[in-house]
Amino acid sequence: MIVRTLLPALAILAACPPPESPLSDRPVTLTLVAMNDFHGALHEIPSAADRTRAEGGLPWIAGALAALRQEDPDLVLLHAGDAFQGSWEVNRTRGRAAIEALNLLRVDATTVGNHDFDYGGTAGGHPTRDALYTGVAASEFPWLSANVVTGTGTWDESGILPWTLIERKGVQIGVVGVTTLETPQSTAPRNVADLYFLDPASAVQDVLPAMRGAGADVVVVLAHLDGECAPEPPGWAEPAPTCALDGELGAFLATLPPGSVDVVIAGHSHALIANRVGDVFVLENRVSGRMLGRLDLLVGPDGPMPDGSVLHPPWPLIHDRVEPGCGGGTFPGEARDLGGRPVAPDPAALALLERVAGEAGSLCEALGCADTKLLRDKRAESTVGDLVADALRAAFTDADLAVANAGGLRADLPAGPIRREHVFSLMPFDNRLLAVEMTGAQVRMMLRIGSSGKDGLLQVSGASYAFDPSRTGGSDLDGDGEVEDWERDRLCDVRVGGEPLDPVRTYRVVVADFLHDGGDHLGPAFTGTRVLGEGPLVRDAIEAWVKAAPACLSSAILDPANPRIATTCPAE
Repeated sequence: MIVRTLLPALAILAACPPPESPLSDRPVTLTLVAMNDFHGALHEIPSAADRTRAEGGLPWIAGALAALRQEDPDLVLLHAGDAFQGSWEVNRTRGRAAIEALNLLRVDATTVGNHDFDYGGTAGGHPTRDALYTGVAASEFPWLSANVVTGTGTWDESGILPWTLIERKGVQIGVVGVTTLETPQSTAPRNVADLYFLDPASAVQDVLPAMRGAGADVVVVLAHLDGECAPEPPGWAEPAPTCALDGELGAFLATLPPGSVDVVIAGHSHALIANRVGDVFVLENRVSGRMLGRLDLLVGPDGPMPDGSVLHPPWPLIHDRVEPGCGGGTFPGEARDLGGRPVAPDPAALALLERVAGEAGSLCEALGCADTKLLRDKRAESTVGDLVADALRAAFTDADLAVANAGGLRADLPAGPIRREHVFSLMPFDNRLLAVEMTGAQVRMMLRIGSSGKDGLLQVSGASYAFDPSRTGGSDLDGDGEVEDWERDRLCDVRVGGEPLDPVRTYRVVVADFLHDGGDHLGPAFTGTRVLGEGPLVRDAIEAWVKAAPACLSSAILDPANPRIATTCPAE
């Protein structure tokens, strides 16, 4: 297997000349299929636009790939990171079910995404990354990241390589991975505390000579990097021929010398990108296997031929809703229209779903009800945000206040019965609650960073705060000489239990371990704090709150007359 044999081969490159390319004067067409941010999406996802329709689902993804392989059995399937997180079965198996799914899809390579670190370690394995390393060992494909290293300058412990070679149709495809620099802020920080995340463009340039020396005719980068395309392709047809990429992805491409790489398959932003930037093709396909990207790359004796290649519109895997879910029934096995072509769900994928669902237990237990749909909002106080913050404070009866990060709330709650599946969709992460002793000054720092606008507003219970969205000033909290977005100070008033915050008093604050460990840039707020106790998982606290509700939950949880978060500062 490639992942096990590449490193010994590199050791003798200096003694062996690169293999002679078998390409003749007649070009070869490579079919590259792009996925990203699978996030354990074993099940189809109801369409927001039409509840009778759904998107993705492992049986349909596998069926779609089978149809593409009938056209080209030698297609290359590449995934741009975040295999883990997102479904009950994947979380319950600490990523194993996602690995089994990607093995079934016959993925050829993936890069490491920030959420692939989420499940942490075990007592018998690596203390902070055993789940990832176990997943790598079980994978029938290589995991790649060139810009993640330990203090020794390598990442030898992991089995994860910087790059690999894949041979198809006589063409040597060099594939290199890079991982977002945001990872320490967007996974549990303790899981990556001993890792260094290097500049992605420099890391790729460092390995290019070895890749070319090993015979790479084509270079593909699996880039789990922040960034979107402006303008986006209009719908799903005739993608724009070029676009302006921003964020890490834009900086990455702008830094690389022309001709360094040929294709970038991106992830992390869940964007829709099907574009050509200069001579580099860039593909990103939303999230959770809802669509597939495809590039027919023409390769001649002198390398890729961009003008003769075909970048297809992304294929949306949209179909009638068929999964029985908690409503009962049987998953149909016949072919259905899948985004414009008939595709049958894959029998092996159906068998995998049935097996892992039996292992994980039922998501269909009814916990409570809601008299109306309850919504979340990352940029404002929300009904779901208030509900979750109240649930967290209730987990510690002597707590003064609780905070919840809005970015971690991933779904609304429906009207009618609320089942475990709905709570899991709302909070798919296995974060644990902590009771922390903080001074008023530390609480203010927490809410200052949490209202900066960088990572979404902190939702609160037992407290209220006001901030001015127009303020742009701040101070350098991490000492790097710059005032970044998360260091803005827009906070103008904080009250706990209705009383003004006392900077020297100590408060008992309930937070998720993700925040306490420095997630969402909150490290400066928790420096020097003391953990008083450990509570349940955030998800379990929400379940308990919903179960204990004396009546159906109501949108009246949010009281506009007494807001917990205000955007008008009190008169000074």
